Amino acid sequence: MSVSMDLIKQLREETGAGISDCKNALIESQGDIDKARKILLAKGAAKAAKKLDRLTKEGVISIKNNGKKAIMIELGCETDFVGRNEKFVELAKNITEFLFDKDFSTIDEALNLEYKDSKDLRTFINENISVFGENIRLSRVKVLKAQKESEIIFDYLHFNNRVGVLVLIDSEKELDEESKKELGNKVVFQIASMKPVYLDLSSIPNEEIEEQKRMAFEQAKSEGKPEHIAQKIAEGKVLKIFEESVLLEQPFFDDSMKLPKFKDYIKFMESKIGGKIVVKDFARFEIGK
Repeated sequence: MSVSMDLIKQLREETGAGISDCKNALIESQGDIDKARKILLAKGAAKAAKKLDRLTKEGVISIKNNGKKAIMIELGCETDFVGRNEKFVELAKNITEFLFDKDFSTIDEALNLEYKDSKDLRTFINENISVFGENIRLSRVKVLKAQKESEIIFDYLHFNNRVGVLVLIDSEKELDEESKKELGNKVVFQIASMKPVYLDLSSIPNEEIEEQKRMAFEQAKSEGKPEHIAQKIAEGKVLKIFEESVLLEQPFFDDSMKLPKFKDYIKFMESKIGGKIVVKDFARFEIGK
């Protein structure tokens, strides 16, 4: 039988499936659009299952933040083409909105939450695999919550949705709008541009420090240094290695302020507002990293 382009177009708009898939489903259903939807859903589920093991190296970051609670997700896909698709970006936003008001501790718990039409979030995401023709995965989720009135959450999302930042700060003094804007901008841009891994030196796992010390010590010894000198060299090298990945120890990104380290900027802001400022937690997501 022949199928009208109007019917194919309607089914395509409703399901997101390809033109040929819509046409074949309508032919199989003898032009019954409700049956055609079910055919596409069944075939889409089968296709989606085959795609579940494919790597998701592309995607988007999505953030929702009300200043006291924030969530950031990374929704992965296979290609940049899908990652830049407006409908895919909208899908990430919808998932972020849904998860914002929910309580969960792991991605698995998040995926098991009941979504629309009594299905869970995992099923909803898997159904979209057939819509976009690629594997889709909720790769990472970070939730920050202020525990007291003096704490505030700042966020940053790069224009291409590929880099996102959340940071929780406790300010002893209430920040006026100008100071809040300045502090928030400097902190999120520091994290976005300098890519810290740890908050401060105390947050580095001890086994990582010891491993780096051991490697630096053995290198110095192999170069003929006496043991006590090799030990000092190892200590110095470890500090240098980790200061590049520790937020408070990193060089401050804004050269115009002539401040050597990010912690010096925090001290500058403390003197400006007349109270202590503590960076409590942060997260930085970057697609493919």
